[in-house]
Parts: sequence; C-alpha cells; structure tokens
Amino acid sequence: MLKAYDKTRKVINKAERILVISHRKPDADTLGAAICTKIVLNKWGKDVVLACVDKPGKTFSFLPHIDEFVNEFELREFDLVIIVDAGASYMTDFHLKYDDLFKIDIPIINIDHHASNDMYGTVNIVDPESASTTVILYRMLMHWGEIIDDQIATCLLGGIYGDTGSFMHSNTDQEVFDVAADLMNKGAEIDKIGKSLFRTNSVSTLKMWGKALESATLTDDSVVLSIIKEQDYDDIGTRPEHLSGVVDYLNMVPDSKFAVLINEDREGNVKGSFRTRREGVDLSRIASVFGGGGHPKASGFSIPGKLKEEVRYNIVSDDMSKKSLEF
Repeated sequence: MLKAYDKTRKVINKAERILVISHRKPDADTLGAAICTKIVLNKWGKDVVLACVDKPGKTFSFLPHIDEFVNEFELREFDLVIIVDAGASYMTDFHLKYDDLFKIDIPIINIDHHASNDMYGTVNIVDPESASTTVILYRMLMHWGEIIDDQIATCLLGGIYGDTGSFMHSNTDQEVFDVAADLMNKGAEIDKIGKSLFRTNSVSTLKMWGKALESATLTDDSVVLSIIKEQDYDDIGTRPEHLSGVVDYLNMVPDSKFAVLINEDREGNVKGSFRTRREGVDLSRIASVFGGGGHPKASGFSIPGKLKEEVRYNIVSDDMSKKSLEF
C-alpha cells in the first residue's frame, strides 16, 4: 500500500486543478475525507473544487469548508479527479450528469474502504479492513510527513466517529482508538463532532424514527424488519432523510440476526439498509443481489420501484447466498 501512496503523491504533484468528489447522500466520512483532501492540497498550491450531487445537511456544520460543495462543474477544466468513500463508480451519481466522467482522459484517484469497490480509478487506494476512508487518509498523510492541523484533525475524526457509530460498531479496532487519540491531541473538536452527529435531531426526525420503530417486527428467522412507505412521510409530515440513523436502533434487538429498514425514497426507488452485530453474517452479499454493497455488518441498496401492499420477506439460507427480499 505504501507504493500506492507514493504513486498517488506523484499523480497529485503533476496536477494543478483538482476535482474532489464525495458520494451521493453524503455522510461524515465522505465529507471529512473530501475536505481534508482539499485543505492539504491547497497547502500544496493546488486549486481544488469540492463536489457532491446532494447538498450536505446541517448535521455536518462542524466541518470547515462545508458550504463550498458544488453539484455542477466543467469536467474538462480539471486535470485530476479524486473520489473519496464511494464504494462503486455509480455512488457519486455524477456519471448521470457527466456520462464521460469515467471515460475522459483525466486520471482518477479512488480512495475508499468498501469491499464492494469496483476499482474504477487510475490509482486505487482501497482497503476494506479500514474502519473509514478517513483512517486511510490519516495513514497517507503520516506516510507523506504532512502536518495535521486542527482543521484536518477534525475532518478525519469526524469521518471515523461517523463510520464507527461513535466507536460502538464492530469496526472499532485498536487502530481506530490510536488514530482518534492522536487526532484529539492535534486539536480535533470531538465535542462538536459528537453533538452534531449523534446528539442533535429535529422533531421531524424523532417522529420518523417513532414510525420506523413502531412498525418494527421480528420475523420467524430472527430478523428485525421495518418498512416505511411514501404515504408515511405524508402522514407524519417528514421526508426520507429523517430516517437516517434509525436502522442502528433496530439493530439493538438481542439475539436477532440482523436488522433491515426498507423504505420508499419519493424518487421512485426502494432503499434497503442492513445492520448486524453478529460475526459470520455478511450483509454485503445480500445488498449485492440488489446492486448495492457496503460492509459485512453495514450495507445497503437502492433499486427503482415501489413497494406493493404486501411485502414478503424470506431468509432462504443461512449463508445469505440467494435472493432474500421480494417486493
């Protein structure tokens, strides 16, 4: 991996104007990684533009430069593209706006930690064993001898804190604590991070969570299932984004295999979110059946369609090797 870090540095050194892209419906990891990259490359004298197809929410206001993301750009104005935390090429959604994004003769650096990554970059820095993409960036910066200031530290710790569920998910290993401690020593504002990501919710979010928790059932296969339809948003006066985070609460039921949240997104799609605390359960295999992906213990998918009046859920094999959801 160190050779890949060196190659990445050489590719960056040759570029002058760089586009840094976060994945759609951004989270703290993709945003923290993108902004960290911008800050570092600005120090190197590079002109950097941040891009995300969806506007980052107020939850991420603790991040510097958070208001600088654009969703339109002139692709040929750049001589390098860096994509962070996108587990597959389609996860940015910019290929729908710019169909030559992955065809144009501009190098792409792909930095990610998802096992589902399809290695779409000219240079691929992909490590599924890493807790977050920001952990990978931390390693890279340390390898390069880059000084990590308080802003960079906050961006990196924000990504780690978000992707480990405030250090509660199973991907919280020894490296996570070591890196987090170092970033705090370097000035990361963990109080602001924790309050923004896990201790701030609107009334609309609480109402939406209430609906998701109310509809939760435990199947005969010991799977916690909750289903939210488009009508539910109208009844409560909420939006799909208010569901963010509730699947982690569904995953708290003891002795369950895993938790599933199925919801319509008001854009003609059905989304699925999976979480588990069990060893030996690979949720990314289920998500991949529906064109999604992620991690063994946290995965998801999005497919065109609507939920029928009755949703049939079947766990057909312990190894999750067959299709297990039918709409």
